[in-house]
Amino acid sequence: MRFFTQTIRIFNIVRLIIDPFLSMSNLIRKHMNTTARAMIAAAAMMFATQAQAAEIPQSAELKYSGSYGIPATMTFKRTGNNYTVTANINVPMYKMRFVSGGSIVDNQLKPSYYKDIRNGKTYAEAKFSGNQITLGKAGELHNETVSGPVMDLFTLSWQLALNEGKLPVGLKITNGKKLYSASGLTKTGTATQSIAGGKTTVNKYSLRRGDSTAAYAFAPNLGNVPAQINYSDDGKNYNLKLTSVKINGKTIKP
Repeated sequence: MRFFTQTIRIFNIVRLIIDPFLSMSNLIRKHMNTTARAMIAAAAMMFATQAQAAEIPQSAELKYSGSYGIPATMTFKRTGNNYTVTANINVPMYKMRFVSGGSIVDNQLKPSYYKDIRNGKTYAEAKFSGNQITLGKAGELHNETVSGPVMDLFTLSWQLALNEGKLPVGLKITNGKKLYSASGLTKTGTATQSIAGGKTTVNKYSLRRGDSTAAYAFAPNLGNVPAQINYSDDGKNYNLKLTSVKINGKTIKP
């Protein structure tokens, strides 16, 4: 009986000694689990951010369907630190081709020229040199001074794709004939779009271009390429919806 009582006393003493360490161990383990979860969450957030950020491709070939099924294409080509953007809208009996090019500086597109070509002839153009721009219809060119970047709507679609929907400060938009102030870029929501036989989520934006509105949508799961381009010019509305994507020579599907 005495042995049993002493055994209990020893057991209680041992518990008094060990319990604080056990509690501390549980606390440390709990803290480590919390820290690990926080680190995993931070890593996942970082990965998600990186996954949404578009990289500048060497080449991209995009096909669109316009109003009434009118076919359109847009290509982006990069050579070193230079780029070209070419868009074709094949209206019956009236072929429109928009070409722009320039340099890439710190993930920013810096245009040096833009041309609006219709049925093989230059309809309007713009040339950029520092804060000077020469623009207008063929034979009616004039000079203007600008204090910020100037882009056409197709170049702007790539710039917004590259910097995740952030409008360049002081931006003006040109159609080759005039300059328009750009403002009020707003994310208008998300939607599901059918592309190349599959469905994917697109992020939609709108902005003011002078007195009119232009709208874009981008597909983050397809390299954030422009999935929709909607604008008006000369009283006509153009609504382009992406149907297929090829990046760096490889077909991309949802």
